[in-house]
Amino acid sequence: MTYPANFIPEIWSKKLQKIFDPNSVFMDVVNRDYEGEIKKAGDTVNVRTFGDITINDYTKEQTISFEALTDPMDTITIAQQKYFAFKVDDIDKAQQDINVLEGYTKRAAIAIRNKKDQHIHAIGYANVDASNITGTSGSPITLSTSNIYGYIVDMGKQMDDQNCPMDGRHLVVNPSTKALLLKSDEFTRATSLGDDVIQNGKIGSVGGFTVHCSTNLNASGGNTPLLALTKDFITYADQVVDVENVRPYDMFANAVKGLYVYQAHVLSNHDGCGAVLWASGT
Repeated sequence: MTYPANFIPEIWSKKLQKIFDPNSVFMDVVNRDYEGEIKKAGDTVNVRTFGDITINDYTKEQTISFEALTDPMDTITIAQQKYFAFKVDDIDKAQQDINVLEGYTKRAAIAIRNKKDQHIHAIGYANVDASNITGTSGSPITLSTSNIYGYIVDMGKQMDDQNCPMDGRHLVVNPSTKALLLKSDEFTRATSLGDDVIQNGKIGSVGGFTVHCSTNLNASGGNTPLLALTKDFITYADQVVDVENVRPYDMFANAVKGLYVYQAHVLSNHDGCGAVLWASGT
């Protein structure tokens, strides 16, 4: 008999996906419009976008010219591949009264979730339009309770200048920046969010942004790129390719292995819908 007896790969894949998404901060701020059918690492998702339309002057009885439409195409290659594999010895499992394999599979899912959040953040801050970046990794901004609101407002202005939509804006910060915000006079505590505040990292709103807190922001030289964005900025695709419960032939043990592939991508005409603030030591 396999352990656990009710191990069905399709069901466990769905369980893993449910663990990946609800508690992932970045799943709340990206879109999955072009996810398509991903079966293995290396698959691609083709994204058809829209080019610009030229507006011309018109006078009465003028002959008009029809513009040939451009057909921009972005291709997302699913390049990120992660796996987990662990075993439980028969002697160990005989002495345990909990479902060890299921419990550690959940822990594996959480570890992968953290990896994908780091990946999304890295893709985001590396592909923001250059005019929407404040500070650098080598010359960051020193934030305080008295200046943090002003810098957040400036991030919003940068996005305004790029004609980025006003609604649905998000700001992802780390715990140190969150603490500064909560101490600032301008911050509005979103107590009405209830349990969602804890589950998805939402801590309130400020300067036109819904603010989220994540421990998975990448840092460089001890400095952190805080990321503002709309859901149009980053598109994301993923797939739990396979989860297996196996019985290794050369040992008395049960084992679980899983493969997960994913990719985040900033569309070429959406880089203005994000902004970055390099924060010192936060």
